[in-house]
Amino acid sequence: MSARTNTPEAEDTSQHDTPKEGDAQTGTPDPLFGSGIRYTMGWARHEGDRTAGFGRMMRRLPELVGICLKLSWRADRNALIIVTACQLLVGAATAGGLLATNSVLQQLLTAGPTPDRITAALPALALVGISAIAIAVMTAWSNAMSGRLKPKVERLAYTELLARSARVELLHFQRADFHDLLDAAQYGAGWIDLVIEQLIKTVTAVMGIIAAAGVLGVLHPLLLPLLPLSVVPRGWAAIRATRMRNESRLTWLSHMRQQASLTSLLTSKDPAEEIRAHAAGNFLLSHYDRLATHSALEQARLARADAKADLVAGALSGLTTAATYVLLGWLLATGRMALAAAGTAVLAIRTGTNQLGSVVSSLAYMHEYGLYTADWRDACRQAQELAIPEGGTVTPATGPERIEVRDLRFSYVNADKPALNGVNLTIRRGEVVALVGHNGSGKTTLAKLLTGLYLPEEGSVTWDGVDTAHLDRDRAFNSVALLSQGFERWPFTVRSNVAIGRHQTDPTAEALTRAAASAGAADLIEELKDGWDTLLASEFQGGINLSGGQWQRIALTRAYFRDAPLLVLDEPTAALDPRAEAATFTGVRALAGGRTVVLITHRLHSVQHADRILVLQDGVITENGTHQELLELAGEYAELWALQASQYNADTPTP
Repeated sequence: MSARTNTPEAEDTSQHDTPKEGDAQTGTPDPLFGSGIRYTMGWARHEGDRTAGFGRMMRRLPELVGICLKLSWRADRNALIIVTACQLLVGAATAGGLLATNSVLQQLLTAGPTPDRITAALPALALVGISAIAIAVMTAWSNAMSGRLKPKVERLAYTELLARSARVELLHFQRADFHDLLDAAQYGAGWIDLVIEQLIKTVTAVMGIIAAAGVLGVLHPLLLPLLPLSVVPRGWAAIRATRMRNESRLTWLSHMRQQASLTSLLTSKDPAEEIRAHAAGNFLLSHYDRLATHSALEQARLARADAKADLVAGALSGLTTAATYVLLGWLLATGRMALAAAGTAVLAIRTGTNQLGSVVSSLAYMHEYGLYTADWRDACRQAQELAIPEGGTVTPATGPERIEVRDLRFSYVNADKPALNGVNLTIRRGEVVALVGHNGSGKTTLAKLLTGLYLPEEGSVTWDGVDTAHLDRDRAFNSVALLSQGFERWPFTVRSNVAIGRHQTDPTAEALTRAAASAGAADLIEELKDGWDTLLASEFQGGINLSGGQWQRIALTRAYFRDAPLLVLDEPTAALDPRAEAATFTGVRALAGGRTVVLITHRLHSVQHADRILVLQDGVITENGTHQELLELAGEYAELWALQASQYNADTPTP
């Protein structure tokens, strides 16, 4: 997966003729989006850093370049060495070529190009040709090696980021700040090869500058100041234009996101039905056109500003060029420099000037892309620190005999109240335990703590007396099958959708068929056009869509195929019709007898045959018993049961 996405250009408004409504500079709310849409992740993470001054940029560059060089060394050190050596040789060949050119000019311009002098200049001419060939060969070899190096670096960066993020503790992985960093890190992994490319260009340019400066120093020391003077105006114009465009992009960022949002709405499948039913297409299109008009006006404003800057830079550059020739003329007139040396000096100054312009441009790109490279490094480090520990007490393959919860307390970050507050519970192997209660009562959180996906904040969860924090959780998860409420709809074939539940084993036809039968999905799979090989992703050619209920059967099949001793089902029948729901719970009951089942549901008629039903309210278990015991208790469960039963039988009295 590559995260490289073209950063959207500014699209916005002119300072002179832009409508004031929704103006980001004046702070007027947009008529459609209000205050606008503002992101803190992805490529938008370093908005302020993009407009950093040249000094700040140069202070940060060594760190950013160091990250790329270390990663390149790990990815392919031989290619990195060859690329570096080639660039050094290119610089040496450039200097040699300039000096050889000077020798040729001396031979030809001293007392005229006589046949003898032409003959005498042949060795120097040969050196000029050899230098040109050497530069071409070294450049080609460097390009070939950098072409080998860059994809290896990108692959290593992505592999390391993905491998580490896959092991982050679930609770930390769900934090918004970590996901912001992870999102930016993906851009960094995708843009590392661009940093390397710009770094190679910088090295090439620097070697050319060194070569040109060395030649000028040999010809005459007074020529050295001409090199930076001739490029300063152009460099100033390039930096100014870059900063202006970045500042404009940041100023009008909300407009740009609004336009992107409208584009997505008009081209996506999900809103298509309502857009057509409500004839909202023209409404959305009119707002898109308004924002696009603002964008065109802003681009025109930037173009005018660029033209002015180029005009000033061109004038200043012309003055420095004139000063260069005045100095050369003075050196020639006073006999301080030979005509041949003056010709070589002009070539050296042109070479150095072009390379200096390349350095300025490459440094700016390296800084911008390198900021995300630092995010990649930080995300890898943080993921390592937040990873699920390796090793620990190994659980039996048959799963725990007894799960005990003692004085369990757990809170989510920034939550107003604890999700669980003093829970005590014991679950024995083979039990079917149902968790019921209102939304937000703590049911799903408790299930995640029982399986070790979360660790307690206070209190303990133990498997056969061993705290889940001390388990070898990689092995412990092997004993867990999970069907979460927001189960994943993998864009794979039916077979792969199911087999991913136990991907370490060969998905035999017998095991797949048995799991499908248990989940009530056998007929569904048989009716699909390619059976088990049907692609469940309509965005790909040949793929299809399933309904919510059909997807739920596939997810149930996956959970059953995993064949784990601890099965957690979180709202496993939310999208099923009554007949399929009844069959599913019959299958769940049949799974008991060796397996422990934790069932979370709001449909109470489906849990009446559970061994125990736990009612949670505000993170506390308020009722615990069988269906009949809880009805006789006449508490929360009995009230909920009566309310649901009354939907089917209006004569059912409420307690």
